[in-house]
Amino acid sequence: MEVHAHTHTARKKWTNYLWEFVMMFFAVFSGFLAEYQLEHKIEKERAEKFLQSMLLDVRTNIVNLDSLIKQDRIIITNHDELVNWLLKDSATIDRAAFAKSMGAVWVRNFLVRKETYEQMRSSGSLRYIGNIEFLKKMMDYERITNFAQYRNQEFEKKYYTELFIPAVYKSYDLTCQLNLDTSNHSDPVKIEKLANHHDVLSGSDVAVFRHDMGAALTLRLERLRRSLDAFRDAREACIEMESLIDKQLGRH
Repeated sequence: MEVHAHTHTARKKWTNYLWEFVMMFFAVFSGFLAEYQLEHKIEKERAEKFLQSMLLDVRTNIVNLDSLIKQDRIIITNHDELVNWLLKDSATIDRAAFAKSMGAVWVRNFLVRKETYEQMRSSGSLRYIGNIEFLKKMMDYERITNFAQYRNQEFEKKYYTELFIPAVYKSYDLTCQLNLDTSNHSDPVKIEKLANHHDVLSGSDVAVFRHDMGAALTLRLERLRRSLDAFRDAREACIEMESLIDKQLGRH
């Protein structure tokens, strides 16, 4: 008769189970923390890259706005002088001299460079910034620069294209119209024609020219001044945003 000996494994104490649970919990939690820290580091690096790119956009806008403000001031001064010329109570107007003094006329385009901001917004990357006050300033910056672009494209340019240029061409004779395009200055035939052009208005033609050209110039001046105001505001917003981005990148 065989006798089999049975061995029994001692049951673990509840404290052993608790310790195993605690160790497992800390292992999982440590993994979570490591992953969180890695994700946070990646987001911070992405935010810095976006901000560096946006800084280039902002600085490009500043350069463009400086050029626009400078040129608009020159045009405003020129047009103001021409309006004063028309306001003189003279019986005649030297249209050839007037056209030469006005010279070529054009509208300068302001197109906001905002590719980086649009990319951040569309991809949901604005959350990487993590600074609510900074995000508010970014939105203010976008609103102000977009308004400046609207003033230029929909307010100034629309009038320039649809009313101002047609009025100028209607008021000038063919030779005077040559002044409106600087490329004509490289054509010897046209240069000679302009140099010898004599075109003095008198009688009722003076009143018509004074009215049509005066209306075109005064309204364009109003459009230019409103655009200039918007450009100044946009430039201030750009300067502030440039400083804020520098601080966000830890450069100040």
